[in-house]
Amino acid sequence: MTLISLNTAAQLMGVSKRTLWRRIATGSLPASRSADSQGRTQLSLDDIAGDVGLPLDGGLVAAIQHADAGQARDQLELALIYLEAGQTDKALSWLQLASNQGDTEAMLILGETQLQAQGTDYQAGLNWIRRAAIAGHPMALAVMEALSGQLGVRGPTA
Repeated sequence: MTLISLNTAAQLMGVSKRTLWRRIATGSLPASRSADSQGRTQLSLDDIAGDVGLPLDGGLVAAIQHADAGQARDQLELALIYLEAGQTDKALSWLQLASNQGDTEAMLILGETQLQAQGTDYQAGLNWIRRAAIAGHPMALAVMEALSGQLGVRGPTA
């Protein structure tokens, strides 16, 4: 049985932690009797498998476990899997986690995804791409240069 934190379960399912707590309180979702090393409530991945929105093969389960442990590369991997599956909302939350840890690839993809997604903050997307560029990500630098031309941003005039 693979146990994951309540926070990770909420992200995988695309629901709030409050929703999961209600399900636990009503008995429709069992929680593990033991917390993890960080004191987080744990749920069985098997109990939420139908709500994850992806087939849980061995590689995905390993990525989920590593993402749950806070590994930015695996958080980015989960985001890419969700993007490929057309589940942008779930992807955005994983991209945010990896970006907050300084993963420049995640920053770039988060910014691009925010620029393309309806109902998201355009300026926030630009800011993430800018942060990736400042950190030296070569593609982010190229994107910022291309965007500056499209937006009519001019350099200093002589």
